[in-house]
Amino acid sequence: MPDDSHYDLEVLGTCMTNPTKGSQFGATVECRYLWSFAQEEALVALSEKGDDGCYRLIADPERRAKRIAARYADMYFQSAIKSGGKLQFYWVAAAAFAVKDIAESLRYAREEILGITQGAAKGLASLAVTRGDDTPYDHTERIYAALAKGNMWLFMEIYPWLWFFLEYGFDRDGTLKSERLKHCVTERDWNTLQQQSKKAVEELPFGPNWFTRLEARLAADPVYARGKVYANMDLPTTTESGKGAQMAAAEAAHEYVRDNVKSYDAGYRFPPSGYWHVFPEAYFVMESERKELLRLAGDSAATARLVKVRNFKVTGQIQNAYDACIQGASSVDPKVKKECQQKELIAILDQEQTNVLQPLIYEDPKFKVTIDLNHQASRMTGGWLTPQIKVIWSAGNEVSDPTLETIFDEPTGLWDRATGASQSLTNLHDRMIFAGKVATDFNRLMRKDLEYMEGELRKIRAWFKA
Repeated sequence: MPDDSHYDLEVLGTCMTNPTKGSQFGATVECRYLWSFAQEEALVALSEKGDDGCYRLIADPERRAKRIAARYADMYFQSAIKSGGKLQFYWVAAAAFAVKDIAESLRYAREEILGITQGAAKGLASLAVTRGDDTPYDHTERIYAALAKGNMWLFMEIYPWLWFFLEYGFDRDGTLKSERLKHCVTERDWNTLQQQSKKAVEELPFGPNWFTRLEARLAADPVYARGKVYANMDLPTTTESGKGAQMAAAEAAHEYVRDNVKSYDAGYRFPPSGYWHVFPEAYFVMESERKELLRLAGDSAATARLVKVRNFKVTGQIQNAYDACIQGASSVDPKVKKECQQKELIAILDQEQTNVLQPLIYEDPKFKVTIDLNHQASRMTGGWLTPQIKVIWSAGNEVSDPTLETIFDEPTGLWDRATGASQSLTNLHDRMIFAGKVATDFNRLMRKDLEYMEGELRKIRAWFKA
């Protein structure tokens, strides 16, 4: 037992221990084992069971994003059911909409930038060629990888906190077990997880072990090596015929990559190789993919920050969220319950932005350049050149009603639009201003048209098996 062995946890269930009918044996279960179950739930949520009975992580970040959005939406409804109406989580409902937009951003990056030629690239890509050595594909791969990383690890960090509260915070008769929650919330720790759960988390993408495997795979990539031979043929460029021959060599490299990329994937391609058959410049995409992944693998400071997040230690924000949920579930006053929902929403928004996403992706200076270019272009053109950074309060990706959008750093007029961006998404202060706007608009819509909002959440929940 750990140092808290004096704490007498309630028996969570009974099981058959001997053949004497009706006899029971009570067992005290340590918090660390319960946290292993919670973490396992998050892992299984983003995995699929193979024919061999083993679960494997969904490799496609877009499919993972849809699964995450569905899980959040489902938890919104399940919280009311499992608590017997005493509690309904609020952050998960807002998060379902936000993650739905991440899925769309991943799709846009893949189809609208990687799916066309660099010469025809719009938005972020067209601006990128004026800044340094990065190509349109470099910027797009950076966005794709960052969204995949932040979204998955945020789920692994946040979802178990909330799942644990519902699973172990209420008895079968609906009785709130506040002392159990107050005690166990401090006991979550990756280092004390059950061995298999701990190992599974340790092997997830963007962790040290994954990067070690990735670097070895990139070094031995036969598809890239052969494509490079095609692309780097020693051809003259001083004549029109020489330039034509060089273009033909590049096209041969693209064709070879399109035809063979699936032969060397195993879940390490960004995007997954199943999408690459439509990339007109597949070899150039592979060059950018390789460049970005090697950059991430070599960023030891970023990996150290991820390892710190991966410890899953309790923070003041999570303590505040638990306190708010306990208070709300203990009260019969509707006004108190609503106030507690707001406290929970704000606390987890703060946890999400400050303690998870900021160290995971927003402290990357290269990502800052890419995001700022993207935002500058979208702000000046009203989203025509490249999509705006926003939350769309719909299960769809477009709405005609501007009240169903919350836009980051939205211009106040033509002059404000022309003078350029005034905020940066990578700046925590600026992003928390945006988070406040998200919370305000979300609350307004949940009060004004709950039926609509819950209808959209049910559509997102239907992606549960996406």
